Amino acid sequence: MGKFIRIPDADLKAAGKALDDLPDKTLGKTREEAVEELNAQIVRALEKGYTIKEITEILARGNVNIPAAVIRAKVVALKSPPRKKPEAKAKKAERQDTPPPPAPQPVQDAEMPGYYTADLPDSEL
Repeated sequence: MGKFIRIPDADLKAAGKALDDLPDKTLGKTREEAVEELNAQIVRALEKGYTIKEITEILARGNVNIPAAVIRAKVVALKSPPRKKPEAKAKKAERQDTPPPPAPQPVQDAEMPGYYTADLPDSEL
């Protein structure tokens, strides 16, 4: 067996202080988080008539490089609920109006009874 190594208390305190003084590594936000944070301002700019491309250029001037695709995916999706196609509603209404086709009736032979009896009991199967 190996020997136990003892660490002096002063070294432990110094190490704890060094860990406490570390800066945050997560400085800033991801593009998606930035779009969510700027969502209200982006929506207002869209309502004023600016295009998404113009908004990305304005953001880029301020050192916030967010592609138009990310803005479309996040803001436009949050801005309006998804639309249903009117064709789908019409097809659904047609399906509900027409009765389902009758189920095919099984053909029974005169020799075969309407039920089946096994030759062997279940315990022997």
